[in-house]
Amino acid sequence: MTSHKPLKSVSHNFGHSFISLMNYINDDYFMGHLLKQARKTKCNKLTVDILRNRAEPIELLTNQIKSSIEHWNKWFPTLVESSGSTMGYVSSATMTIEFDLQKTRPYSVNTEYIESPFECEIIITDDRGKEYRHKHEGWWFPETKSK
Repeated sequence: MTSHKPLKSVSHNFGHSFISLMNYINDDYFMGHLLKQARKTKCNKLTVDILRNRAEPIELLTNQIKSSIEHWNKWFPTLVESSGSTMGYVSSATMTIEFDLQKTRPYSVNTEYIESPFECEIIITDDRGKEYRHKHEGWWFPETKSK
């Protein structure tokens, strides 16, 4: 029997998987590509409408970043269904990833890399208007060495 309750864990699991080491593209992790592009463009916040498969700002959307977002957005319904809920209960789903570009520190394992803090928040709103939120926080660095 389907339920609304699993949507809470879906909000956690989608964000956790998206920013994890499972999201690797060519030569770096998604978060490394995003941070590199954020530093380049000075745009520090990515917003993704998961259901509509849209993301902004366009300045952050390299081909690699767009491709990864599309892949994970396509997986979202599978995650919802396999968690014991249904997409019929989901009226909206958004993810925001924001870096604090003003804060940096050397990566503790290799100080040639510079990392920045980030927050990733997922908000799923169900068909009754209830929100299921989860926020992930941490530090990330691009796989390219600092200059």
